[in-house]
Amino acid sequence: MLRIFAFFLMAAGSAAAQTLRVDPPHWWVGTPYNRIELLVSADVPLRAAHVQGPGIHVVSDVPASNPRYRYVTVELEPGSKPATAAVVARTDQGKVRAEWGLKARRPRTAAPGLNQRDLIYLLTPDRFANGDSRNDDVEGLTERGVDRNHNYKRHGGDLAGMIAQLDYVKSLGVTAVWPMPLLENDMPAASYHGYAITDHYRIDPRYGTHADYLKWADGLHARGMKAIKDMVFNHVGTGHYLYQSPPDSSWFNAWPSAPANDPRAKARGEEKPEFTSLHRYQTLYDPYASDRDRVRQTDGWFVGSMPDVNGRDPHCARYLIQNSLWWIEEAQLDGFRVDTWLYPDQAFLREWMAAVKSFEPQFYVFSESWVHSAHAQAFYLKTHPDLPGAADFPIYWGLKKAVERPSGWNEGMADVYNALASDYLYGVDRAGDHLVTFLDNHDEGRFFGKVGKDLDRFKLGLGMLYTMRGIPSIYYGTELLYSALDDHGSMRQDFAGGWPGDRSSGFTGQGLTAEQREAQRFVRQLGALRAAQPLIGGGSFKQFTPDMGSFAYAWYSDAEVILVLANGDARDHQWPTERVAELGIREGSQGVDLLSGAPSTLGAQLEFPAKGIRIVKFSR
Repeated sequence: MLRIFAFFLMAAGSAAAQTLRVDPPHWWVGTPYNRIELLVSADVPLRAAHVQGPGIHVVSDVPASNPRYRYVTVELEPGSKPATAAVVARTDQGKVRAEWGLKARRPRTAAPGLNQRDLIYLLTPDRFANGDSRNDDVEGLTERGVDRNHNYKRHGGDLAGMIAQLDYVKSLGVTAVWPMPLLENDMPAASYHGYAITDHYRIDPRYGTHADYLKWADGLHARGMKAIKDMVFNHVGTGHYLYQSPPDSSWFNAWPSAPANDPRAKARGEEKPEFTSLHRYQTLYDPYASDRDRVRQTDGWFVGSMPDVNGRDPHCARYLIQNSLWWIEEAQLDGFRVDTWLYPDQAFLREWMAAVKSFEPQFYVFSESWVHSAHAQAFYLKTHPDLPGAADFPIYWGLKKAVERPSGWNEGMADVYNALASDYLYGVDRAGDHLVTFLDNHDEGRFFGKVGKDLDRFKLGLGMLYTMRGIPSIYYGTELLYSALDDHGSMRQDFAGGWPGDRSSGFTGQGLTAEQREAQRFVRQLGALRAAQPLIGGGSFKQFTPDMGSFAYAWYSDAEVILVLANGDARDHQWPTERVAELGIREGSQGVDLLSGAPSTLGAQLEFPAKGIRIVKFSR
């Protein structure tokens, strides 16, 4: 493959004016990862570099192809203590130094990781809450200011707002928070989403400071919640300093033809030039796939503004691995969500996952494996044995069909049944605690809009999400009945009450419609129900074949049963109660309806209310 590469060397200045950058900016004593490759860079050629400090042994100092960079490998000696050190580099103008050092590890308040007793809250930081207007416009960044009337401009949400609303999030029953990326996205436009990273070690100043991010994570932990970081390994933004002047030509994949955002490509009639990815994940397991197609899937750019990262380059791979471990330790994180898992080099992802597992064995990682079948999901889980979990798109597609439209004999509720039955492909033990289930997210239309703004179907879908196997994830604003379907910018709308002067507030309830208040109440009720019923996600799971729109499943132990009766049809359904007798319950069994709190006695027939859900608990 042809690679395009150029070095951009700034004019040399005096040694005093030179700035030395070291990534990672520090490390810790006592971690399982004691050999670190420092990427040392400056705005002038570097002739040599070394590290001065107690307990630090310099293994090698290797120049990169770009003379502005050096790879300095250090090894921490056994018994190393926290200490201040320095990286010293020699240039043609003299020596330049940067502080570096070893820190003591902070003790964790709780083990990291997630399981299906957790409940995830996904949010778009720029659109959640503006807690500090002083960072709305940051001098020196390419995209300036805020414009809340424009879907693709910055709106001003920040870490201060996220911190201020931690108690609100907890009130929903949430146990883990996953924000879209908070790292610097210094791009000329539409940088609000966070996936065009331009510095892997810097929190975007429009969100706040590094200290703010640590305060947010600590605030979650203080409330018994967990922090998830959104990771992106397939691409960066074109404004990334490592793309603007890469250490080596092999850090990024490049193609002979023009990128998708090059107007010359359109003039030549190239609507989809080879520069971009095929977006066909099947090429990675297709036994008949074209070699070129397979390469385009992994090496093509995601879009024209996001250069494709080459994880096959060993230095690039180490940079990304170390950055991940650094953030785990720095912020005491509990999990990662990995964006676009189907696009990077898969061997790199296995190496990365093995390093994370070695560093923190209980750490939770789930991939965005955007697939359309269980067999495809099984392929990615089986080829990544260290990967704990994945976003459960097969269940998502099933739930969509079950609650958004009428059911048939083998569609609707049967799609959910079929998706659950396919768990055998990747092992039941990898389904419950490992797959993240959802009804919408930051890339798909809002759930309330998908069900035609039908509150009954909204409740049905959420009730199933919260009581099914897996780790449920809810997108911010779902509790306020946000309903935008098509445009990413409008789907990621501002959370009501997050800005001074908002006419309504999801945080306080002021100005909400009656339907919004009911939806928020129901979301809180489901969150409390999950928390109060350890059998959900903690017991054994069983499902029963659906009958058109009606579907039943249960959590059970030797002592208890929680039976869920879901009906996607616009008419009531009934089943003979004997269908669930194997659970140890039968006609006359006494239980309690967990949604209404009312006593419930099983009759000869199970009652499935139209467009509704019942969650009933029995003793066995």
